[in-house]
Amino acid sequence: MSNGIDWFRWHHGSVTDPKFQLVARKAGASLPDVLAVWAFLLEAASAATPRGIYGQIDAEAVDCLFNFPDTETRTANIIAALEGRGMLADGRVVEWEKRQTKRERSDDSSTDRVAAHRARKAAATAVTEDETPCNASNASETPREEKSREEKEKKERKSKAESARASRLPLDWHPTEADTEFCKTERPDLRPSTVAAAFFDYWIAQPGAKGRKADWSATWRNWVRNEKLQPAPRASPGAPSDLAAAQRAANEEAKRRLGIAPGANNERIIDARE
Repeated sequence: MSNGIDWFRWHHGSVTDPKFQLVARKAGASLPDVLAVWAFLLEAASAATPRGIYGQIDAEAVDCLFNFPDTETRTANIIAALEGRGMLADGRVVEWEKRQTKRERSDDSSTDRVAAHRARKAAATAVTEDETPCNASNASETPREEKSREEKEKKERKSKAESARASRLPLDWHPTEADTEFCKTERPDLRPSTVAAAFFDYWIAQPGAKGRKADWSATWRNWVRNEKLQPAPRASPGAPSDLAAAQRAANEEAKRRLGIAPGANNERIIDARE
């Protein structure tokens, strides 16, 4: 440990830095293996005195530490590749002073830093309270009532905009070809002309805002979807000739049952001698 510093900086993007992928390819190792050895070297350099110099590394011990195959010299190969990329030199991490923190005082512990930060924050708060007028409002906060009022005004503006675009059903309205085709496709059980007549009569009679729509074609489609099934037309009564024929057939059937020959006169001839 150097002067009480037991940490070092690990910069964002190190894991995805292409340099490490090139080192892995050169050393015949995987990227995780390279990152593991690099982290080991940084930790050793951070704990050394002076910092940044890791000195002699027992590569075989590191191979054992990371469970590298004992038939390889993977750690030594990775260190050699890092030196080839100019990241290591003469047992030290190149540009250590540039990339690592300068705050290395022994009394600069995390506890001291937190305490100092809290003291500065408390002092700044006290100064702000002294300089703030008593009638000043906090502009950084939005009261609940103000937020509610803003939402209400937003809804009202939206409603007014929609109302401005809305219009009543024209007196000469007729369904367009697209409207008629939609009715035939969506509800083949309906007659478009009958639906259109009911649609017109209903909406033309609606007063005020209820009778205003921004999109009458959309209103028509909803109307068609919700329209009830129209009853089938009732059968018309038969023609008089049909009724007469039915009556004659009934009479003939009655004669047959009474034993009267078909076509015989129904009047009975009375013999005076009887």
